[in-house]
Amino acid sequence: MDELNDIFHSLSRTKKVEFVSANFQYASAHAVAGYVKGYLFDVLENVEDDDYIADYLLQKGYEVIRKF
Repeated sequence: MDELNDIFHSLSRTKKVEFVSANFQYASAHAVAGYVKGYLFDVLENVEDDDYIADYLLQKGYEVIRKF
């Protein structure tokens, strides 16, 4: 597995994006979370469903207050 990681890390950003996009369905939730963590708020912004996000936070025990 280390050899595969070394090969992947040696790829250009474009090749990495192409590889991940072509094989995304094989990724575990843990792997996706690690990849998305740095872009989480951008991802949430693109979900464009505030109720979905609020419901998730409420289920986690957070208080959600909508401000307009």
